[in-house]
Amino acid sequence: MSRSFGVTVRGHRTRIVDAGRGEPVVLVHGTPLDLTSWDGVVAAVPGRRTVRYDVRGHGAAAGTPVPGPQELAADLVAVLDEVNVEAAHLVGHSWGGEIVLQTALDHPQRVSRLSVVCSRAAPFPAFLDVAAGLRAGTADRTVSLARWFTADELAADGPVVAAVRTRLETADAQAWAGALDMIAGFDVMAALPAITVPVDVVAAEFDGVAVPGHMAAIAAALPRSRYLMVTGAHHLLPMQEPGLVGGVLTAGD
Repeated sequence: MSRSFGVTVRGHRTRIVDAGRGEPVVLVHGTPLDLTSWDGVVAAVPGRRTVRYDVRGHGAAAGTPVPGPQELAADLVAVLDEVNVEAAHLVGHSWGGEIVLQTALDHPQRVSRLSVVCSRAAPFPAFLDVAAGLRAGTADRTVSLARWFTADELAADGPVVAAVRTRLETADAQAWAGALDMIAGFDVMAALPAITVPVDVVAAEFDGVAVPGHMAAIAAALPRSRYLMVTGAHHLLPMQEPGLVGGVLTAGD
């Protein structure tokens, strides 16, 4: 069973895709991506219920300003309410990882498990300049491709590269900048010991932002963590290694 529907969540329109049956895994995408970035992971876990939605400013929620992490966490809880889920396994990639961490801190009763993929729990100030460039229209929108893919992958221009390039070129600049501002200042490292549910912390060897050392520090700060570093991998693990990510999500089933 699968259904895709538009919905108003806390005053803004978005889209939810709810597929499968049973206890769900809720997938929260990075910026400037949308819920389709999880397509490969969903395909890799047939029979498992997955819930995805477009975060403010992205996908079907484009044109909506991006608020702070507490508001985005409240949005996620509202999505849980829309699909009648009391507590769920929350999975966040990149910016989405910060959203699920904030949700676990602000609404612990709504979280049964976390998986944080290529994300951060401490500020990354370099993104302030990128955000300013996006707002001014001077940023190179596709510069991230060189960080996210190898030279051979870019030369081959396969479907994942093409999809990501299109998303970078067409993303809502203001929303993307707002998300980067959040990443630039997001800091919950000191609060992480309060998260007592099991947490998967998944790093990529060649991630230049969510570097493995920082991801390992996140794992060390959490009372119940499992750390995995994927060798030879870059930042877009859900799109580049969907089977591996799917395996992480179902390892505790």
